[in-house]
Amino acid sequence: MKRIIVLLVVAPYILLAANGSGEVDIIERTINFVIFFALIYYFAADKIKAIFVNRREEIAGSLARIQEKLQASKKEKQQALKDLEEAKRIASEIVETAHKETYVITQKIEENARIELENLVKQFNESMAFERRKIEKSVINEILDEVLHQDSISLNKEVLTQSLLKKAI
Repeated sequence: MKRIIVLLVVAPYILLAANGSGEVDIIERTINFVIFFALIYYFAADKIKAIFVNRREEIAGSLARIQEKLQASKKEKQQALKDLEEAKRIASEIVETAHKETYVITQKIEENARIELENLVKQFNESMAFERRKIEKSVINEILDEVLHQDSISLNKEVLTQSLLKKAI
């Protein structure tokens, strides 16, 4: 390697040197130049070729790895797109199911509220009827007690009850 460096440094001085007479020795220089490159080729051609072959193989290997990564990333992208479409489909199904469930739940709540309201109205009406009967009985009992405690009128208790019920109703 040192020889090659020395040859590369010294060769231009040898090739371009003139003898000072103004004559150009182009033929000798050309022969020297050809001999110089023949020597360089002889000593360094295999090493230079090996360097270029190694470099080419490294580049090819790197390109192959990049191609593999590119193919893998394309596959991952395709898989991600498929997963995204599947997720969108599932999400739309979930939303649709939620709307259906909301409708069903709303219907059940409305039905339960209607039934409860009917029951409350029924209980209120029964309670009102019960209270009315209770008040009627208490009024009748009060009137009967007043009338029966008076000795001036002697009427049948049943007749009095019927007449009072007719008046109360």
